[in-house]
Amino acid sequence: MKNKKQIIVINGKFLSQNVTGVQRYAREILLELDKLSGDLPKIVLLTDKNARDVAQYRHIRVEKHGALCGNLWEQITLPFYAIRHRALCVSLCNMAPILTPHIVVIHDVSYKVNKQFFSKKFSLWYNFVFSLIIKHIKAIVTVSEFSKSEILRCYKVDPKKISITYNGWQHYERIIEDKTALEKYGLVPNKYYFSMSSMAPNKNFKWIAKAAKANPDVVFAVSGAINNKVFGNIFDFDIPENLKFLGYVSDEEAKTLTHHCKAFLLPSYYEGFGIPSLEAISMGTKAVVSDRSCMREIFGDCAYYISPDDPDVDLEKLLSAPHADYKDLLQKYSWKKSAEALHKILKNAIDGR
Repeated sequence: MKNKKQIIVINGKFLSQNVTGVQRYAREILLELDKLSGDLPKIVLLTDKNARDVAQYRHIRVEKHGALCGNLWEQITLPFYAIRHRALCVSLCNMAPILTPHIVVIHDVSYKVNKQFFSKKFSLWYNFVFSLIIKHIKAIVTVSEFSKSEILRCYKVDPKKISITYNGWQHYERIIEDKTALEKYGLVPNKYYFSMSSMAPNKNFKWIAKAAKANPDVVFAVSGAINNKVFGNIFDFDIPENLKFLGYVSDEEAKTLTHHCKAFLLPSYYEGFGIPSLEAISMGTKAVVSDRSCMREIFGDCAYYISPDDPDVDLEKLLSAPHADYKDLLQKYSWKKSAEALHKILKNAIDGR
């Protein structure tokens, strides 16, 4: 019997958010999916009124719809649009509408396994929504074998429903370095360590603070926005003078800071993938990552590993060891490959397989 769904509607809530890992995934996957969508039904990227920096697509139609925004838009406007148009609803950034949780990309389940890292309100909301939608999701996409195993550990889900589409790094090739960034932030090339991500507690900036205190002769620069509504107050530790908080930096600034640092640091307790470290490696920058969650799966012998519980490490000695050739690692991950995998998932869903 012919499937009644006539269009695919993409949850565009991410277009009104700052670009971190999950938003990067959504933006880059759609750019590549647009090139492959000729044999798919019409795709509508539905957004709320606050959408910004929307890409130009050849085949995907962008439509701003409704007066609501944020969570209300996602839970009311989006699903009723999908129902009215008999659409397959695709959500790329962890959260999905309760009424139409058709295909959902779950990057990680940190909200489930690391409740201490999140505000009570945020945890309650995520757990409430997923308790309602998890049994009704038609297909789950995630970004690593680790995240797949965590989803299966936390929820009763048919493993056959879960597919993996890794993140990529090719977007970095489009970004032009901002040569003024070093002067702006008072940094000297190859005289600082750099870390970039949101200020989520699972990112473990306490490790960086303690490492900076133990290494007063070198600067540790950290960029990222602070969202106390989601994560609460994270600054329950001393900030040494050689630790610089840069705030939210542009992509152009971030690329410059990554390119010229001694090494990129990602001492996270929990990650689904870790795009910033892959971005760093794509530029030839050494990456120091925690020996937790997905890290060895993703980076293999191309990264340097530390314990996220032990900041007492000689980084100079650690980084003096050789690493594997980056070439094979970079060939493994691409937005094109991941978009091809998502295209197949959409095709199967539309065809009823």
